[in-house]
Amino acid sequence: PPRACEDYWSEFRHCKSFKNWFHHYYTYGTVPSCQQWKEDYHNCREWEKHRGTEAKQEALRRSEKIRVAEQRNFIPVWQLRQEPPRDWHVPLNQEKPQDS
Repeated sequence: PPRACEDYWSEFRHCKSFKNWFHHYYTYGTVPSCQQWKEDYHNCREWEKHRGTEAKQEALRRSEKIRVAEQRNFIPVWQLRQEPPRDWHVPLNQEKPQDS
C-alpha cells in the first residue's frame, strides 16, 4: 500500500547511509540503488500539490511492485524446516567430530 511522503524520504536517507551501503555491498556484492525511493518521494510531493488521486495510487503502487519483485530476486540461503529432525532429542556424540 502507498505510504506517506515522509516515509519515502526516510527510506531514501537510510538507503544512502554508509551503514546501509556497506551492509548491502557485503551481502549482495553491489551498492544499493536508491533512485526509486527518491522518485517515489518526488511523485508523492507532486501529488500533494495537484491532488491527482489516481496518479498517486498508480505511481506508488507500481514502485511498490517493483520493490517487491526486486526482493524476490534474492532467494534465501537456508532452506527452512517444516518440522524438527526425528532424532533431535538424542544427545550429541561429543567424542567423534561431525561430518560436514
